[in-house]
Amino acid sequence: MFSYSSPAIATYLNIASPRAACVNGSKVAIINTQGIWEVEADGRKKLIPNSYQDARDIVAIDDKTYILAVPTGLVKIKTDGTTQKIVDSAANSKTRVKFLDGLIIHQSVNTLSIYDTSLNFKAKHSYAVTEVMDFEYKNKYLYISGFQQQKPSGIPVQIAFLYRMGFNGTSIFNLPNLPGDNQGKLWGYNPTSLVDNMADTRLNRLYISGNKLYVLGSVYGGNSIYRWNGKDLLTQTLITTDKYTNAAQTRDEIKVYTGVINLTSFTVERGQLSLTRLPSTGGLGNGNSNFPKTIYSDGTDIFVGSNAAYAIPNRDSQTFLGKPIAAYRGDASFLIFPNNLKTRKAWVTPGSGEILLFSKKFAVIKTGNVNDLSTNSGTAQSLPTNTYFIKF
Repeated sequence: MFSYSSPAIATYLNIASPRAACVNGSKVAIINTQGIWEVEADGRKKLIPNSYQDARDIVAIDDKTYILAVPTGLVKIKTDGTTQKIVDSAANSKTRVKFLDGLIIHQSVNTLSIYDTSLNFKAKHSYAVTEVMDFEYKNKYLYISGFQQQKPSGIPVQIAFLYRMGFNGTSIFNLPNLPGDNQGKLWGYNPTSLVDNMADTRLNRLYISGNKLYVLGSVYGGNSIYRWNGKDLLTQTLITTDKYTNAAQTRDEIKVYTGVINLTSFTVERGQLSLTRLPSTGGLGNGNSNFPKTIYSDGTDIFVGSNAAYAIPNRDSQTFLGKPIAAYRGDASFLIFPNNLKTRKAWVTPGSGEILLFSKKFAVIKTGNVNDLSTNSGTAQSLPTNTYFIKF
């Protein structure tokens, strides 16, 4: 089995304050206030300067064209820096863009807008939720996730939702419940029905591979709606393998939820929690936080990038590229599952940092010191948040 503690390459890129990254064929693109940095598979980089320094997200629509999500909407830009088109659509810092099945889909808070590759407008819809956090598209269905802030009986609670919406080329269907066997909604319960399922939940990220939808959520407690199948509060779907997947002896620490959804039946097949543990306490060890960042699947394995508080399993005995992990300062986390979630293939950290991208082939991490990751030697230098590129 390939060891994720020994990648093919780990390169310090010196890209200050990166905001987002995407894959473009064999390359990775990273945005910061200087522009778009294209990183080759061997770690070489080049800057595509542009005047859209406030870009918050990026997606490649072909090997020579990117779409940037900026607070004023979208920008289409070529790899030579030429601006192709600008779409004015009021957004803010909570904005994302994806290129899915030939469509450019743009999110700003609770609104989705759809464009073709020439940035011609096709549809727009705002949802009566607190925040849409991610979206996917396949076979004329939009999948939308996020959370709704509720306050049943005066007690505030965040309730994760997943909607399956129809899209006919010009209009997004208004209602989450489509004809059939409850095809239009998972989770998103009425708060009055939650009773002992009042832990805050959000559904942060989505990824489709084949006939599966992989979901990445956050749980602020132990008794959450993710214990169940998304349709009722009776049918258990969580798989527990060890103390790092068991919510016992925890409180409101943030836990990562990873779930697998069958798109044919639109049902939750299974899920698993991932949490850290303080090693100096009795019993299982008190729970600690794990913050979800990114999810990817190749159909065989699931790759989750997170930021882990102290400590993931065996953290202090791990090595990365043959070197001991540096003292804890907030860990970047690579977590790999088989598709059935029945076990855990690997959980490793290269040291301090925040995951921007993690897939089967690449990872991009931003970190505050050049020596925070165990790939470097010498005296640590305080710098603006900078970037590592890792190729597996």
